[in-house]
Amino acid sequence: MVSAIISPAVMGATFPGTAVRRCHRQFCTKSRIPCTGGDTMIAIYARQSVERPDSISIAMQVEHCRRICPRSVPQQVYTDRGFSGTNTRRPALQQMLEAVEQGQIESVYVYKLDRISRSLCDFAAMMQEFRRRGVTLHSVRESFDTQTEIGGMLLNLLMMFAELEQKTIAGRVRDNYYARAVQQLALGGVPPYGYTAKPVTHGGHSTTMLEVQPEEAQQVQAFYTGYGVAGQNVEQLVQAANQAGSRTRQGARWSNSAVLRLLRSPVYVQGDLSCAVFLQRQGAVLTHALEAYCCGNGYLVYGSPSRRQGSKLVHLKGEHVAAGLHRGFIDGTLWRSVQERLNARGGSTNRGTGHTSWLQGLAVCGLCGTRCYARSNGKGAAYTYFVCRGKRQGICTGIAGLRTETVEQAVAPVLAEQAAAVLPYAQSAEPEPSAAAVALEKLEQRMRRLAAELGEPHAAAVFLREELQRLGTEHQRLEQELRQNASEPPLQPAENWEAWWADASLEQRRHAAGLLLREVRLFPTYGEVYLQ
Repeated sequence: MVSAIISPAVMGATFPGTAVRRCHRQFCTKSRIPCTGGDTMIAIYARQSVERPDSISIAMQVEHCRRICPRSVPQQVYTDRGFSGTNTRRPALQQMLEAVEQGQIESVYVYKLDRISRSLCDFAAMMQEFRRRGVTLHSVRESFDTQTEIGGMLLNLLMMFAELEQKTIAGRVRDNYYARAVQQLALGGVPPYGYTAKPVTHGGHSTTMLEVQPEEAQQVQAFYTGYGVAGQNVEQLVQAANQAGSRTRQGARWSNSAVLRLLRSPVYVQGDLSCAVFLQRQGAVLTHALEAYCCGNGYLVYGSPSRRQGSKLVHLKGEHVAAGLHRGFIDGTLWRSVQERLNARGGSTNRGTGHTSWLQGLAVCGLCGTRCYARSNGKGAAYTYFVCRGKRQGICTGIAGLRTETVEQAVAPVLAEQAAAVLPYAQSAEPEPSAAAVALEKLEQRMRRLAAELGEPHAAAVFLREELQRLGTEHQRLEQELRQNASEPPLQPAENWEAWWADASLEQRRHAAGLLLREVRLFPTYGEVYLQ
């Protein structure tokens, strides 16, 4: 992930910022910012994911590190409690890496190397940055010089074993997780909104079963009725719930994403055959036989949350769905109609279809993370401004007064720089099949499987014929999209970028920005550009 903070020289007084910087992965390198002068210090880093009697505490890790640290150099302790070492998204680690980038750290001390990272890829990136800054890494348990070739080789070997250990543990946890789902046992975690956890015994195992929480269930029912019967959109549901004083379980105001999670979840459905077949149509993997999904109970989705966009269940394709023991309270017909309407709207994220800015769909509020939309000033539409959608929902103080033209002028140089860096490689590389081509190939495979199933006796033959007809319509749409994509002119070489950009239409600019930028985060006083 690469980002740039929009420069004040570009933004001007309307949208001030800071110097341009670059980020690698989750930590910043600030390659354009010179190191600060002054005294340097030693960093002691300690991490403990879970407190157990057989694990060494953070306090003991710090104490062991202090014993081998030079006493003449100032020390700064960074601790992360309750965070995994599989990634670098840890507050204290980020603070330490920030200090390294600013030249404030000369050495980093850890009790064991796996305290700082269990990912070889992340660790290698950190070590590369440490070497560039002249920072040495010391471990209490593993004693060798990381500056020598032999030391570097041993370091990489140890990290490979640490990563293997982490993957082995994760595999055992995942296998147990799937086994519990097959047995219809509780998967752990916080009960979904609308339910509480009730201790029960099932199949000789002590587990928990979801039990309806009346007040929360009433709010969920209101969301489904409003969306599936009254025809309200998600934003109207959010506004009505917040104005009525309803809050999430954490006491926060409702947001679009929170309501969408409830509307997408099959945990509330009173399952029947049509719902089970609908899940199969969506590409979900059913854990049990169809009969288990037809008794009025809700469904449990399990698997890897990384497949989803954040914590949102955007679609059910590839998700494992188990038949639950709990009773659902949303009628199956209503639940399916809600899913069909959600599918028709194209998911929960808006990638931009407006006609006012080529950043529409990429601009998000840096305070609450919701998409920003462009709004005219109402005076002959002379100017348009980016407005935080969360502000309209009452969940964010929001941004206001950011002219789209000003933001575009600030982002355009970053986009041109990224194009100059990426396009030469993209044009020399073998073209990859488009998303439409990949989807078309998978669709044809599914149509062949369905046609084969129709040749055999099947309880859901009617649904299979309907599905085959629907897939035929989707096949025609994808073929049309492929023909349209083939007619679109490719992006021009980097040396022609400026001339191409000047003549490009709004749609062409939006297409280019979507290829090169991931998102643009807008804050009241500055903005951040995240590159693909």
